Amino acid sequence: MSRRVLAICAVVVFTFGGCSARSGTHGPAVIEPLPLQRLLPEVKQKGNGGQWVQFHPLTTATLYSAIVTGPDGDVWFLDENAASLVRMSLSGVIKEFNLSRFLSGNAVSMTVGADNRFYIGDESTSIVRVTQSGAATTIPIPSGDNTAIDGMGLGPDGNVWFAEFSHIAKVTPSGKVTEFAYPPSLGPNQYGGVTAGSDGNVWFAQSSANAIGRIVPSTGTITMFTIPVGCAPAPVVLAKDNNVWFVCLTTSPMLGSITPNGTITTYSLGGTFNQNATEQFCARGPDGEPWCASNDDNTVFRVNTSSHTVTTFKPPFGAGVRPDALTAGSDGNVWVDTAGAEIAVLVVHPIKVTPNKLSFSGLGQTKTLSVSENGATSWTATSSNTAVATVAQGSSKSLFNVTSVGAGSCTITISDGADNSVAVKVTVS
Repeated sequence: MSRRVLAICAVVVFTFGGCSARSGTHGPAVIEPLPLQRLLPEVKQKGNGGQWVQFHPLTTATLYSAIVTGPDGDVWFLDENAASLVRMSLSGVIKEFNLSRFLSGNAVSMTVGADNRFYIGDESTSIVRVTQSGAATTIPIPSGDNTAIDGMGLGPDGNVWFAEFSHIAKVTPSGKVTEFAYPPSLGPNQYGGVTAGSDGNVWFAQSSANAIGRIVPSTGTITMFTIPVGCAPAPVVLAKDNNVWFVCLTTSPMLGSITPNGTITTYSLGGTFNQNATEQFCARGPDGEPWCASNDDNTVFRVNTSSHTVTTFKPPFGAGVRPDALTAGSDGNVWVDTAGAEIAVLVVHPIKVTPNKLSFSGLGQTKTLSVSENGATSWTATSSNTAVATVAQGSSKSLFNVTSVGAGSCTITISDGADNSVAVKVTVS
């Protein structure tokens, strides 16, 4: 099966009214990781109020797909061309687990189970489960059906649910797979996102049927809700408004939402996709809103479910590098992987420090730095050389007093405790 292409129309702010088969079971087997890579720069803002931080992981290949935040707080992503699972610390340390013995298709979907293990779908007839230490197990799908793209999620029942071409299915922590056939006459579901709903049920996209499905975990009862306009839904995300949001793959770009009782509303984005067979990989962001990676126009976009607006952010990727998927990091930022061996971090609430540099004409002088950051109420400040300048808490948590001590230069670093920081250059004459 060819690699899927992602796309979305170029917007800034809009208001809108063949799969491979396999058999048998391998594992559990411990996969020896590749050597730890060099330490990359920590997640820091580049300058006062900077938005993006970049990493260039030295992975085996360069085509990244699904990315999740692991139970250890690190980000984990799939290197599809290398058939490997990669762990990346927030400071950029990489450990790569080669899963080529287990992954026979395109590894494009992944979620974390209630058992803190990683569940991977590769458009084949099995699920691959991996522990944080690299012990991998292949779990065959009883019917021999193939997993869909984008279609895995942790259900409210503690099981991992995933979309297949002809079924919605679940796998328990013990490795038992149960499949539930879609209603008759529905076509093969190549793109089928899955999410837990606010109502305790599991919701999924059925792209070929132009519908959103709901399944009751305790009974397996499926209800399909047809989208009233042409959509071909793919990713689905439970947002903070308690509704499930989805992205359409049509040439008339749309988003949609569905309430727990099945009421569907769609919103036009304007513009057109370059291709009909496109999709966005989306996830619930650190703010509870849907965030999506848009490959075709090299953007990341956020859905505001209250104001019905979409805002896009342009990652500073190199030539030919495109965003593929994203996750809410444990640091409160949005982590984006790429088709192109880059990882970008969008600092959602950048720190602002005023002024962004200080100059002293003599010793014993004191000047004040003011800090602000949405979502944060306290910060720490350190001096790189206290023989040049010292820093202390001011009259409030957002103020820091810097005092000149000796001639020279140093840096005062303001940090928020979530790996985001701003460096202020200090010069003392």
